[in-house]
Amino acid sequence: MNRILLVEDNGHNSRLIDQILMDMDVGIELSIAESGKGAIQLANENDFDLVIMDISLPDMNGIDVTNEIKRNLNYKEVPFMVATAHAMSNDEAVFMETFDDYISKPIDDDVFTEKINKWLGVK
Repeated sequence: MNRILLVEDNGHNSRLIDQILMDMDVGIELSIAESGKGAIQLANENDFDLVIMDISLPDMNGIDVTNEIKRNLNYKEVPFMVATAHAMSNDEAVFMETFDDYISKPIDDDVFTEKINKWLGVK
């Protein structure tokens, strides 16, 4: 069972991502945090195989949340993917300094599925 932490404060986006992951039918357990502090707490209490992070959260910036979670040695090798509507031409380069992958919103189901398969090693 692959465990994914989704950090997303928009319920519509969370439901969409949950549905895409369920449709993949590859044994994914999804945990959702709606805030940066909630994400840090979940990450400290659980082990995840992949973290999908929004940038705009109600209490913290997604980059700060990611850096805080990465301080935990259990997450040294865990991939982090940013999923954000902030898609300016230079944003991807900035995000790639912190994250392992990037997907813009609105999410393209096929591109998202391909990236999840890549990071979880699903064929």
